[in-house]
Amino acid sequence: MEDDKIIEAFIQVVEKPDNVFSAEAIADIPTLQQNLSAIQTLTSDAIAEVLCQWYINHENVRDAILMQGREITKVQKTKPQSQEKTLENRYRLLQEELKKLQARKS
Repeated sequence: MEDDKIIEAFIQVVEKPDNVFSAEAIADIPTLQQNLSAIQTLTSDAIAEVLCQWYINHENVRDAILMQGREITKVQKTKPQSQEKTLENRYRLLQEELKKLQARKS
């Protein structure tokens, strides 16, 4: 799956109220947040790599992301100038949704 699709699918899975995050996955979210924060240069590739490394240990989350990724329709490519802004927005949204998920499950 493409990096952008992994990120988008992950965000959509986190946003769903009937999400598939187990108590173990919720407890492991701080590790994911820490790894995301450690990214030196924000790129789709770097963010997707951190997400993939994290959800390898969380089978239900991984499966939901792969299923969601299949449902995402192909979006028209953005201009390179605006792609950087989009990536920053996705990164911020991802961090916010992870915090909301932790709050809901606590």
